[in-house]
Amino acid sequence: MKIFSKNIAMAVLCTILLFTAAGCSNKNNSGDKSSGDTPQITDVPEDTLQEPAGTRIVNTVMGDIEVPADPQRVVVNWYLGDVFALELNVAGYFGWEQEAMPFYDKLTSTAKIENWEPEDVMKVDPDLIITYSEDDFSKFNKIAPVLVIPEGDITILERVKIIGEATGHTAQAEAVVQNFETKLAEAKEKLQNDAYKDKTFSINEDWGSGSYGVYYETGSRGGNLIYDYLGLKKPDKLEKLIKETGEGRGGLSYEVAAEYFGDYMIWFRPYDSVEDVPSEYETTQIWETIPAVQEGKVVTVPGKMSGMFYYSDILCLTAQLDYILDGLIGLTQN
Repeated sequence: MKIFSKNIAMAVLCTILLFTAAGCSNKNNSGDKSSGDTPQITDVPEDTLQEPAGTRIVNTVMGDIEVPADPQRVVVNWYLGDVFALELNVAGYFGWEQEAMPFYDKLTSTAKIENWEPEDVMKVDPDLIITYSEDDFSKFNKIAPVLVIPEGDITILERVKIIGEATGHTAQAEAVVQNFETKLAEAKEKLQNDAYKDKTFSINEDWGSGSYGVYYETGSRGGNLIYDYLGLKKPDKLEKLIKETGEGRGGLSYEVAAEYFGDYMIWFRPYDSVEDVPSEYETTQIWETIPAVQEGKVVTVPGKMSGMFYYSDILCLTAQLDYILDGLIGLTQN
């Protein structure tokens, strides 16, 4: 009888070890893609893992991956503001920096990765890599777990919540999202003013007559904020152009650009301009004929401030909201 009980106990122990091994084998596997699905987070009990801090399983577009429950050395290449907002420990980043970025002080104390290649990423010894590109999974997954969150399938607010849940920083994610949503509701209330009712808004950047002319933007340069979150309207002719071309951004020649401007313009001067001086297009005779210019309905963004509008993340989105709202309100108070 004792021998029989002992055999049962051994069988149970072997079964537990078998399932534990199977669970841990998911680490850095690509698995089946589940594009567009919200990542599912599953905590793995610490007593089944070798890592003292534990891990969790995250379902991503690259399949189930195992990530640290509390990552200590994160590398990020685009969602910088999301990661800094969640107060994650960033070991390195790949990207552009400018003083106007709301997290610039954090960038200056973080290692910049000059080349987005395995040998350079390895130097900062990451335990988690956060990226938007599916190509980065196979490129870096032998270095550390790679959390891939493509742009376009989800909103910025949804993304920051996903990163927060995946890294154990849910509370921080909820706080920064709530802060933005509160500011957004207040901004929408202020924009109910008759001065903005039924008006159109365009976002434009001067690239110069020898380059792309005047660019129109609908996603970057504050486009997400203006059109998706604030719900402001594009000019009809611009809307038609976007439907015809399928492009949410593009260059317009100096001769025709004004036809696509809104009643209100968010006007970007060249990002690399050192001094805050009028751009080339502003010195043309066309400029003074533009209704928004004549009526004083232009919010100008000097080159030194363009860094605030470079990335699409929760910190930049919040800073953009403050900047654009103050600019629009300022125009109607003059």
